[in-house]
Amino acid sequence: MTELPLRGIRVLDITVVWSGPSACRLLAALGAEVIRIESIRHFPATSRGSVPYPDPAVVAADRGMSAAYPRKVPGADPYNRFGPFLVANQGKLGCTMELDTPEGQRAFRALAALSDVVVENNAWAVSEALGITWAELGSLNPRLVLVRMSPLGLSGPYRDVLGFGAHFEALVGITALRGHAGAAPTDAGSTYHMDDVAPQGVVFGVLAALRQREQTGQGQLIEFPQAEYLMQGLGDAFVAGAADGREFPPQGNRHPSWVQGCYPCAGADQWIAISICDDEQWLALAGLLDQPAWTGRPEFATALSRREHQDELDELLGAATGAWSKRALFLALQQAGVPAAPVYDEADAYADPHFEQRGIFRPVDHPSAGTHQYPTFGAQWSGMQPDWGRPAPLVGPDNEYVYQKLLGYSSREYDELSAAGLIGTRYAH
Repeated sequence: MTELPLRGIRVLDITVVWSGPSACRLLAALGAEVIRIESIRHFPATSRGSVPYPDPAVVAADRGMSAAYPRKVPGADPYNRFGPFLVANQGKLGCTMELDTPEGQRAFRALAALSDVVVENNAWAVSEALGITWAELGSLNPRLVLVRMSPLGLSGPYRDVLGFGAHFEALVGITALRGHAGAAPTDAGSTYHMDDVAPQGVVFGVLAALRQREQTGQGQLIEFPQAEYLMQGLGDAFVAGAADGREFPPQGNRHPSWVQGCYPCAGADQWIAISICDDEQWLALAGLLDQPAWTGRPEFATALSRREHQDELDELLGAATGAWSKRALFLALQQAGVPAAPVYDEADAYADPHFEQRGIFRPVDHPSAGTHQYPTFGAQWSGMQPDWGRPAPLVGPDNEYVYQKLLGYSSREYDELSAAGLIGTRYAH
């Protein structure tokens, strides 16, 4: 087994929410030493939970909030047990540093001079005020790769617009494409797709910049506007609009050309996704359903006519699929050559034999949250095994390593920072 490709690379992670932390998580899995920098004075509400100490009774009663903590229990240190943080920050070290103080600025700049990559996805104005710019950091360390993930870039009239994935998805047009035909955008839940796709793009950019640094000896700024990256997936809609001004209406689970949808199966809230792309698949589906009379109706004879009459077809097909279990129907349709898959919840995915055999979920033991199965990287290599063993960091577990070993602070200097509340391992009540 070869050494991981980013072994020896140090990354400073000063990101929030999902996209930035997930990008740094992937860099850690590829061998980088990722140091997550957090404030002990300003609670990171978008990363470690909405509040540091939520009321256990409120958590137990709130379905969304209770899902964020193991066994729906916040515990004595909820900020160390927040589910989204645990997933997005595996593999990292953690230290606390107050970047809005002279002491924090001194430490951060010294650490940046010793590092290879800095990743940030804060609001443009925040990073500018803290000196997290190429002008500042590049002068300290010309070999540094600085990634700035401001959602709308570092220039232009929208550069300091505030928002999260849901807002920028609306701005670039993806929200108008989601939901069901004729329904208002309020009927479609937020997908946060921007946060989901951006991490892979950031990793690609970092690897390219590090490769170029090998050739030139120079680091560089990577400007990664997440909203612009998301727009790359909407090409067909933009091309259609540019050609004839046509708008794409929301499609729901349907496809513009063939029959596609989610259909009920036996049991409460059990569903299967099915696509019928051509006549051969239609005949295979009809045969699997024992050729009910409606499959021979003329309005269902061709792919075009089936799509034109899909409202009626969906009712008939849903009545037929309702007699099947979703897994049995999935396997039968696949055997017949019809694209289909069961609509899984998390428990279904954990129990699926394919995912189990391929090791898609791996156990990780966290000192506060306990042992749970976490999803791994969406790729496998024959010559290396990404590192998934280290759990997400508690608050400040590696302060001594960062300040005393890397930065050379004396014990007295370290204790003074601790006494002043500039470093620590807990948030105040």
